[in-house]
Amino acid sequence: MDKVSIILPLFNGEKYIKKLISSIREQDVNFELEIIAAVSKSTDNSFYLAEKLCDIVYQVEIFNHAKTRHEAALRASGEILVFITQDIIPFNNYWLQNLVTPLKDNNNNIVATYSKQVAHPDASETEKLIRKFNYPDYNRLCNNKTKYKWGRKNIFYSDTSSATIKGVFLELGGYNFEVGTNEDVIYALNVINNEKSILYNSESIVYHSHDFKIKSAYNRYKLIGEFEKKYIHELKSYSSLSEGRLLLNFLLRNLIKKFKLKDLGLLGIDLLIRYLAYRKGYKSI
Repeated sequence: MDKVSIILPLFNGEKYIKKLISSIREQDVNFELEIIAAVSKSTDNSFYLAEKLCDIVYQVEIFNHAKTRHEAALRASGEILVFITQDIIPFNNYWLQNLVTPLKDNNNNIVATYSKQVAHPDASETEKLIRKFNYPDYNRLCNNKTKYKWGRKNIFYSDTSSATIKGVFLELGGYNFEVGTNEDVIYALNVINNEKSILYNSESIVYHSHDFKIKSAYNRYKLIGEFEKKYIHELKSYSSLSEGRLLLNFLLRNLIKKFKLKDLGLLGIDLLIRYLAYRKGYKSI
């Protein structure tokens, strides 16, 4: 492994980019690194800053979660592709090395990995618990033999911070399609269905969390509903209902235990908004 290419979609990311790129450049790695910034039309200085700080920078005319990342991957010269979002911060200087090492070792036919996410210190208690539920302290190896062991988590994969072998990525079609959200789930399905493995890598850690506003949460879950309906046949073996129940029980149990009454009230409102948005998106297709 001689080179790793980091693919960074940017949109109005001026407040993130300096700290993010600095933390990437400070990573303790044993390979060459290139950073590719795919910048959607922004109203701030994202493009100008990216030109100064990144290795390959270009303007994206029409952003799509899948297509934009795929087009950036085609420009990459690294053997490993690392996909990130603009609002992460590496937890330490070993995030990147830890993320890509399983791909280099290639044990268990691992062709894709993704990082553990921890909430920012100022995030809400609910957001911290969601990250804790979805990103435990142990690794999770997923393939076509672990479907019943992990359930929906078997195809859980996040481009917030992920890595994959470029040759395999292109062989499986990569992100050469258009989708409103969850392009990473489609890639995970392709990996699993082609008898290869994905590793949830708890030793590679990034800070990442959202405290969604009502409008943002509604729009996001409407897109998720549309996605679930569009790919209903592909996802039929991976119901999200039982996973959602487990998460809800986990949140209620821990918020009550911590006596977070305000968070409990906001959780009820949040869940109602998400449910209504999901149903709206699901029925729209």
